Amino acid sequence: MKVGIVGAGNAGKLFLKTLIDIETEGEVNVVGIMDINPEAPGLAFAKQHKIPTYTDMKLFMKNDMDLILELTGSASVKQEISSLKKDSTHLMDSHAARLTFLLSQHQQKLYEKLEQYIKYIESLMKSMADNISKINETVETIGVTSEKIIESVNRSTESINETDNIVMIINDITSRIKILGINASIEAARAGEHGAGFSVVAEEIGKLTDSSKNATSDITSLIKKIKQDISGLANITENLDAICKKQNEIAHSLTDDNLKMEKVLSEK
Repeated sequence: MKVGIVGAGNAGKLFLKTLIDIETEGEVNVVGIMDINPEAPGLAFAKQHKIPTYTDMKLFMKNDMDLILELTGSASVKQEISSLKKDSTHLMDSHAARLTFLLSQHQQKLYEKLEQYIKYIESLMKSMADNISKINETVETIGVTSEKIIESVNRSTESINETDNIVMIINDITSRIKILGINASIEAARAGEHGAGFSVVAEEIGKLTDSSKNATSDITSLIKKIKQDISGLANITENLDAICKKQNEIAHSLTDDNLKMEKVLSEK
């Protein structure tokens, strides 16, 4: 559709801007804009976009146009256009153009608000991307720490198992010492007065055996408690590792959503 505009005031400028946006889609071709005032804002705007400008009505009307927008509201201007236009050319007077102007103005305001929302969303997306990056770094750090804790727990478990073996050896030695003490007591009883020394040795061996037995029992209880604590720490570490993996999945999901949103905004 070939369109011409008469009246290059603020309304004409806004109409021209709207038509230029439509023109890029190949639906409208603005053949020119006319105003008797060479300083009219619409003429300056048209020149910036290489749209033909006119200050002479007769020269303007020589264009082949399907529609003329008369935006001056002047009855004499409307009459002049009617007398010069071709029968195939339609004329939209200022009243109809006024309604169209209001609609265009409203559309322009909506477009500006939409642009503001898009910029705001882009800002949020940038902030989200930064936060996602920080989350990923935190998850990686926690993951490394978790692995180190697991390694430490495993080493501690191995050490505890070795301690169990040592306790078993101590128990075995204690049992043998106890047997020696019993044998010493028997020999002391057989020797009578001559076995008094054996009796003292047997008594001391008995005390040593009881002391070793008590110490071994305490060590066994302590090792059991340490095992329980290490087992609890291992469970906590496993839970922490699971949380890290879940958080990592969420971060990747947010990254994907962010990329999709960027793609949508880039197509606006």
